[in-house]
Amino acid sequence: MSAPVIKKQPRKFFPEELDLSEWSNVERELNSLLEFGISSEKDLETFLERFSELYMILQEQLAWRYIKMTCKADDEKLRQEYSNFYAKVFSKAEPYRIKLMKRFYDSPYKKRLDRSRYAHLDRLISNRIELFREENLPLEIKEKELSSKFGSIIGSLTIDYKGKEYTIMQLSKFQHEPDRKVREETWKLMMNKLSSVRDTLENLFDKLKEIRIPQAKNAGFDNYRDYMHARKQRFAYSVEDIFRFHNSVESVVVPFVKKLNKERREQLKLETLRPWDTVVEPSGRILKPFENIDEFVDKAIKILSKLDPEFGINLEKMKNSGLLDLENRKGKAPGGYNYPLDETGAPFIFMNATGVPENVRTLLHESGHAMHSFATVKERLLLYKHTPHEAAELASMSMELLTLDYLNEYYPDSEDLKLAKRKELVGTISFLPWCMIVDAFQQWIYTNPDHSPDERDDYFASLVDRFNTGINWTGLEKEKRIRWLLQPHIMTSPFYYIEYGIAQLGAIALYRNFKRNPEKALKQYKNFLSLGHSRPLDELYKAAGIDFDFSEGYIAELVEFVKGELEKL
Repeated sequence: MSAPVIKKQPRKFFPEELDLSEWSNVERELNSLLEFGISSEKDLETFLERFSELYMILQEQLAWRYIKMTCKADDEKLRQEYSNFYAKVFSKAEPYRIKLMKRFYDSPYKKRLDRSRYAHLDRLISNRIELFREENLPLEIKEKELSSKFGSIIGSLTIDYKGKEYTIMQLSKFQHEPDRKVREETWKLMMNKLSSVRDTLENLFDKLKEIRIPQAKNAGFDNYRDYMHARKQRFAYSVEDIFRFHNSVESVVVPFVKKLNKERREQLKLETLRPWDTVVEPSGRILKPFENIDEFVDKAIKILSKLDPEFGINLEKMKNSGLLDLENRKGKAPGGYNYPLDETGAPFIFMNATGVPENVRTLLHESGHAMHSFATVKERLLLYKHTPHEAAELASMSMELLTLDYLNEYYPDSEDLKLAKRKELVGTISFLPWCMIVDAFQQWIYTNPDHSPDERDDYFASLVDRFNTGINWTGLEKEKRIRWLLQPHIMTSPFYYIEYGIAQLGAIALYRNFKRNPEKALKQYKNFLSLGHSRPLDELYKAAGIDFDFSEGYIAELVEFVKGELEKL
């Protein structure tokens, strides 16, 4: 029996041999679409599908250049190829995208379409048209060019430790060492290396900020925060709701995580908990979930298959089709992602595995995104194919928790398994204060734009203090102030972070449902995945069987559930 592989989705409207990496070919097809005759609602639907397919092809062209650039972040040629395609082809197609959307927006046949299918599309398109400004395109191109430099700067940093060269990502594995001296030594080496490029990164961020703010002004907004809130189509919640979320986490989650960290400190027999004491296993056991990448992937396939056979087959297809790059190496960009390949009909998973337990979480997380991509492969409308991040991260963070009971593939020893499950649950709830710090930091940056790098770093440090969960930073004030420079989202994807917090609440609620009724919860999860963005965000959460709620009371319920699960271990 042959190994399953990805079968590329055939083009419906455009010849397979048509090269859409050339602007002249793209321009011809765009102009043809602008002239496409629409004299019935059926014509309008055909137009939408044709328009969607063209941009799906273009987005995959951009995707592969991004993937190649991040896989070899120290290759200037690949970075240039990405920047050139974005500037000379992809961004030049953006004004057409708006013109084409306007054909739907202005069409008299729009009202005759099935409202249950197209009402949400109408709102999404209206929002895009009202926010679009052609004068922002050169600013967006420059922003892409600048933000791509972050990965190359961080990815190229290396540290010599005990006669061996490590990337920052590779050196982080020593945070799992039982020897506290090793943990402290390597943590400080990482932060010292970050400090050596502090001025370079601060300068890069200032340049990004100065490019982003005019985009908001051009669109008629007082500040970049409000512009991005609208641009991210956050129809289901307001900025005030986000601040309520910050306060709820501060009131309910921070005290709970402080108790967990107090237990950690006592187990480690320490007088005080330092930043290098937050990852190590207090029992002294070092969890080693895998030895090599093949083992890493094969075990994930088995886990996903146990949850749902279709999930396992999908990841196996990705493995067999060269759609995984998982191992950390010098020159590779930091972080991890799942990048949908719209034309291929499958995603690509990128990450930096070093053999630590966090790698398991990352792969299962990105696999959740991947299953979302597979679930929407038959969706023909571009704007319905990709969900907002709050829904995308619900798919991935839920997968982390739904697979908890199958982690014995990585941890056959029962004690290791308990530790791994506890680590995941503690990490799930402990993440929320950090998420609030990253979001509150960006809220301040863009509503107080005339600040200096020192003021910015000071404000970040104040947020670390506000949401402090029992970590002692005495004598590490310099390191505390610049810790944000390791968070790529702030540099490359402004305001893309609170979505993780929203989704984390949803994932905990979905897992609570799964523990009560596994079959029903999994069915709701798969139904949610299949909807893509064809429904508003709050309706997507409802389809997943969970509430969309930031209140202190609701979050307290979820904290109690996590507390109960931890007590079982």
